Amino acid sequence: MLEKFSQLAQVLSIVVGVVVSIVSFNYTKQKEIEARVIETAKPFLDLRQKLYTEAVRQAGILTNPADHTQEEIAAAKKRFRELYVAELSMVEAPEVEEKMVNLARQIDPDLTKFTPAQEAAYTLSHALRDTFTLSYQIH
Repeated sequence: MLEKFSQLAQVLSIVVGVVVSIVSFNYTKQKEIEARVIETAKPFLDLRQKLYTEAVRQAGILTNPADHTQEEIAAAKKRFRELYVAELSMVEAPEVEEKMVNLARQIDPDLTKFTPAQEAAYTLSHALRDTFTLSYQIH
């Protein structure tokens, strides 16, 4: 009886060891995959951060016009529109897009009116964003 119990304990310890090894292997592989996804998406995320910072900089100028010259305000408005129509639209998260539109309406409602070419650039930028977020598995 004691011999059978000893054999059973050996078999159980081997099974437990194998299960722990498999779980550990799977966990390690999953972490490696996550690290590769993050590394692959890094250029996109870096560009997003750069453009977010630039958009905030322009918004700061446009929302504090008393602190800036007319030339600075005109340049900020021009750059804000460029970001809004194309560059930022390519990388922004949907919640940022909504806030960008709201800010544009507050600054100058004409910023939200697009020419056909601007509309095409805007929709192209969103299509590119959608492919990036799908490819890079960004939520």
